Amino acid sequence: MRHGDMVLVFFAYGLASFAMGLVIVVVLSRAARSPLALALRWLAAFGILHGAAQWVLMAQLIETEGVTVQGSIAMRGLFLLLSGLSALSLLVFGVRLLAGTGARLRWLRWLPWTLVALWLAGVLLPQATAGADAALPSEVLCLDCHSDASAAYVSASRGWVAGIDIALRYLLFVPGALLAAAGLAVQGLRFRSLGLPGAARESGGAALTLVLSGIVTGAVVPPGPYLPASMLNYATVTARIGFAPQLLWIAAAAALAVFVVRMLGVFELERRQQLEAAVIEERERIGREMHDGLAQALGYVGMRSSVAEELLDHSNVTKAREVIASIGAAADEAYQDVRASILELRSSDVTERGLRACIQEYCEKFALETGLDVLVEVEDGRRQASPLVELQLIRIVQEALANVRKHAHADHVTVRLRWDGDACMVTVSDDGRGFAPEATQRPGARFGLHTMRERAQGLGGSLHVETAPGRGTTIVARVPHAERE
Repeated sequence: MRHGDMVLVFFAYGLASFAMGLVIVVVLSRAARSPLALALRWLAAFGILHGAAQWVLMAQLIETEGVTVQGSIAMRGLFLLLSGLSALSLLVFGVRLLAGTGARLRWLRWLPWTLVALWLAGVLLPQATAGADAALPSEVLCLDCHSDASAAYVSASRGWVAGIDIALRYLLFVPGALLAAAGLAVQGLRFRSLGLPGAARESGGAALTLVLSGIVTGAVVPPGPYLPASMLNYATVTARIGFAPQLLWIAAAAALAVFVVRMLGVFELERRQQLEAAVIEERERIGREMHDGLAQALGYVGMRSSVAEELLDHSNVTKAREVIASIGAAADEAYQDVRASILELRSSDVTERGLRACIQEYCEKFALETGLDVLVEVEDGRRQASPLVELQLIRIVQEALANVRKHAHADHVTVRLRWDGDACMVTVSDDGRGFAPEATQRPGARFGLHTMRERAQGLGGSLHVETAPGRGTTIVARVPHAERE
């Protein structure tokens, strides 16, 4: 294959791998933090690093006019570094998928580092003691791949780079591809058990492609003076199939990218299911609130109206006035509840505007509606939680402020949003009259607190209440943020 063709081959191969990694990063930025999503980050790292390594190799081809084992030491070292890191990422990806299937496979977590240690011990140490002139493959074999390079130029190259590259493929890339294929096959079975045949099919296709990639990219290596590199290498495979095996690399990388990208559709499905579940939950919440609030208030108004009418019939005007006043108070409270519900619905579009903007807007409108002094403190930073987490957190804030309006008799409220490690924390503090903590233990008491605690615990988090009579109330919700990044 001529020099210009080889440049295009490595450009296309690197592009396919890099694009796969980049697409995974973009998709995972909107996905919840699940074991599969965490494992796929390593596959993304593999794609980006492996693609970059191929582009370094392409630059060497341009620099050395087609002889990849020649060129600057810096470029050769960079290629080996990127190749090693990409193979290690592929290993970790496979281990993450398999180790998550049960405690019996936890030992696999040590496998990538064991293989790296074997590679370093088996290749770098002998190279350091053997000197610069390690055994070289035949220049005839090299010229099979570098058809327009001179024999003298090829034979002037040193063999240590090819030796390290060959060992890297045998010890890291091939095991990594096989482990990743096994992990994707297991993941395909999980998808099928969850009723996701499409995702299972794509996962199985990606697994098969990785096996083929391990063969054509990992087992077919540059010519070497030892087995199996002396028998199974670029030159011998080219002679057998009639074209350079690097073309198979492109096909394998492109197929892997297609299967993985299509498999990632499961995250969009998961996101839609979460939002649909949140919508159903909100409908149920609105129904409960209408039953416990508006419906009961209207029932109370109807009952007291009958009492007032009866009192007027008996000319008991003083008592009738008291009853009518209680009717007016109940109607005003119901009116406030309805306005608060409308405000909650208008200020809860977290999927479009994000948690920060929704909290800020809701607190501003709440302050205007109630006359309370509301201070909002939001931690600077670009982190975002998953849509489900954000929706539940804005509901917790709304419920906490509703309790302040109904029960606290406060003048000042502070709402804080911040991140603590892997958790998102929301704090609502008021200077109201507070209450005795044991009062929340009575059946039916503090329904709002119970609802907030259920929301936080449903996300794997917690809700903590600090209060005492006459000392205000502080509510702290802490939930894993399932970061979008």
